Amino acid sequence: AAKAAQRSLAQSLARQLGPEGIHVAHVVIDAVVDMPASRGMLPDRPDDFFAQPADIAESVYFLTRQPRSAWTFELDLRPFGEPW
Repeated sequence: AAKAAQRSLAQSLARQLGPEGIHVAHVVIDAVVDMPASRGMLPDRPDDFFAQPADIAESVYFLTRQPRSAWTFELDLRPFGEPW
């Protein structure tokens, strides 16, 4: 329920602020972020199991550079090694 509430809030803000030229995006990080604590809890996982903080930051930065004619509202970030 909390994730749905975050998405709903972002949609509301996007509708309200979009006409003013303010880009609102909802970013979902569906991954374990590669940090010392997460590596410590999951020492047997391969490198591609973890999402790299710099890669997450690059993806979010990409959102800030989008032209108005093609704004992304929702961006799901998942690691390459995730089994589907």
